[in-house]
Amino acid sequence: MRVLIFSEVFTPHISGVASYVDVLKKDLVQLGNKVMIVTSSPTIKDVFYSQMECNLYCPAKKADNKYGFECVNIKNPNLIDLIMDFHPDVVHIHTDTKIGYLGLTIADKCSVPVVFTIHDYFMDRYAADSSRMLWEIKTRKEKAHFCDMLDNADVVTSSCSRAALFVQKAERKRRILVVRSHTDTHEFDYHRTTDAAIRKLRVQFGLSPDATVAVFAGQLTIEKNLEFVLTAFARYIKPEDHIQLLLVGDGTETDYLHRLCHTLKLEDRVFFTGSVANNQMPAIYASCDVYVCSAEDSLMSMSFVEAMACGLPVLVKEDKEMIVHKTITHGVNGFVYKRKLGFAEYLKRFSRLNEEERSRIREAVRHSIVTMDTDNMGQQYLKVYNIAINKYKNKLYK
Repeated sequence: MRVLIFSEVFTPHISGVASYVDVLKKDLVQLGNKVMIVTSSPTIKDVFYSQMECNLYCPAKKADNKYGFECVNIKNPNLIDLIMDFHPDVVHIHTDTKIGYLGLTIADKCSVPVVFTIHDYFMDRYAADSSRMLWEIKTRKEKAHFCDMLDNADVVTSSCSRAALFVQKAERKRRILVVRSHTDTHEFDYHRTTDAAIRKLRVQFGLSPDATVAVFAGQLTIEKNLEFVLTAFARYIKPEDHIQLLLVGDGTETDYLHRLCHTLKLEDRVFFTGSVANNQMPAIYASCDVYVCSAEDSLMSMSFVEAMACGLPVLVKEDKEMIVHKTITHGVNGFVYKRKLGFAEYLKRFSRLNEEERSRIREAVRHSIVTMDTDNMGQQYLKVYNIAINKYKNKLYK
């Protein structure tokens, strides 16, 4: 099958979407399919096609969205001709930004079905310091983009059933096919990282060699609710607890989080890496002890899965729909908390474990991911693509 994938971001950009698309492409190619990625880059001035990788990069400009940039000139005839020469069987869209609209254009011109994957919530894409009026205006715009993708997709998917709530709040009725996030469990394996590499990384990021390190990785955006983590640290975790926090990635909330750390006097316990190369992530996870997630409306993010593949138990905030309990077995591969005090208590409890107890937990966490699914993302999506193709054909013959 020839699969044309549209994503505003792709590796080496650090985000869950970029990692998700990267894993999907590798799975599909390994299964014998032909895949082209159409993405954007703020560092180029002209369209660049990598024939070896079969990736097409479009110039991007600064934009007020969760990525900080988006593709420009999606109506460029040369760009459209280059993409159409791929002759896709299906178009798979992972964003409702400009690249997503380019995907709809190509699908229409090539007369092929569209699969749209929901990765985030349209109401949570802007910084917390926006005024209420500005937030409402921007949210209406985001809702319109989100609905355009829903209305034009033959099949809608997501990594988590919670996406159905996003669709409901967008006032649409669409069935969501759940395709669980998957990762390369060989690449994300803490056994492959040496003790020397771990010590080197800890020194590089300013971490103490004997501290318990909690890590978050991904876009530093408002929906991640990292303010919750920082205020919990400031209130309930003391320097003598020897617990540090590593925030990996960049995003629209980066400056705000830096200021908050200064205000809360956490600068000697909270460390920011900025954007890092994707191939560094397995070693970064291996150098940490526990993964923290405080988002209340998040889907099953790639960093979540990658961290668990590296043996990190996940400390995750309980959601009112109890969806998190479908992934986390409390006390086995992670801990589910409700409030800031609970978050801090679980971290402190983990920090008091000895090396043998930590090793036992790491093995259990990794085992829970390795055995989670028999089908990888490529196998799951080939079934989705065939559903979309059959649905599209039936639509044509009506």
